[in-house]
Amino acid sequence: MENNVIILEDENGVEVEFETLDVYEFEGKMFFALAEIIPDDVSDEVLIMMVDGDINSEEAELVMVEDEDLLQRAFDEFVRRDEAAAKGE
Repeated sequence: MENNVIILEDENGVEVEFETLDVYEFEGKMFFALAEIIPDDVSDEVLIMMVDGDINSEEAELVMVEDEDLLQRAFDEFVRRDEAAAKGE
């Protein structure tokens, strides 16, 4: 996937840049896998967010996944997709 940058606001209203690692549908919902862009550093943390609403609508927004089980399954799907891409599948 081509590198795309998304800017989100944290709980203090500070803008944080994230690189989009993957966008995928899983269990009928759209998910974004994001990595924070940290100058002169490499982040190995992945943030999984879910699209609330129709992804093609201007009202759609990225939200935190509150359900821990769904979050884990969505993360596992990201890892599976990432490993498959690395193998060229």
